Amino acid sequence: MVTVLRIRIFTFFLSLACAIPLVAGVDDDWQNLYSQALHAAALKDYPKAETLYGRALHEAEIFGKDDARVASTLQGQAAMLRSEKKLTDAEDAARRAVSIYDVNPGEDSLEYAGVQFALAGVLFDEGKYQPALQSIQKALPVLEEHLGPNAGDVIDATCLQGDTYLSLKLYASAEAPLKRCEELRLGDGGVGTPEFGETANSLALVYEHLGKYTEADRYFTSAAKIREHSLGIQSPELADTLEAHAVLLHQLGRDAEAKDLEKMAATIRAHAGRK
Repeated sequence: MVTVLRIRIFTFFLSLACAIPLVAGVDDDWQNLYSQALHAAALKDYPKAETLYGRALHEAEIFGKDDARVASTLQGQAAMLRSEKKLTDAEDAARRAVSIYDVNPGEDSLEYAGVQFALAGVLFDEGKYQPALQSIQKALPVLEEHLGPNAGDVIDATCLQGDTYLSLKLYASAEAPLKRCEELRLGDGGVGTPEFGETANSLALVYEHLGKYTEADRYFTSAAKIREHSLGIQSPELADTLEAHAVLLHQLGRDAEAKDLEKMAATIRAHAGRK
């Protein structure tokens, strides 16, 4: 199934492609290949997508190494490579696209913000949290200016900003963007989505480290319920939440409850290990 995020990425990249002035012949070939590559990647047909992106990049470079078509192709390619966990290659493609859009149309453009956001996601997955944060800080204000405060890409960038602060152990800085993320996720899909459950889990971790244990307890409980219903009783994400919640409960002297959660998490891990 194509996720909401992949649909957003497909729509965003295709809109950028359609905004590029067309030149008959070669340009038509590029746009057709590019659109096919986006579609194949959205369907997780990565071997086909890789071939199509390679052909699209070749066609785009006919217009010059720094042409907008090259940047668009590289951005889509970076998103595909990230999905494949080919993170080094994804970072290289995203950085090359950033260097093109940095010059034309410039740092205030939607194109530049979009590729900075794409780069931030790759860097986050690589564990390069400080560079990821820098890319998000460049992208988020521009995305919000062009798309509005409630757009899908703005929501995703806001949530990534909060999770990046969390990964950097900057818990006080993480609270505000994650609370904003919670508000935006609530309006975007409601409380029952995996994305909302992820945000609740992140907020629980933040409040635990800030010493706000009542809030942490509440958010861990909420995250567990959401993850159970949206991802399934055997999901590893649910086990993550249960284990983290157990740590908090031990700190609060609620050892019996903590042990129950640890047993549930261990059962999930054991079941996953047998697959």
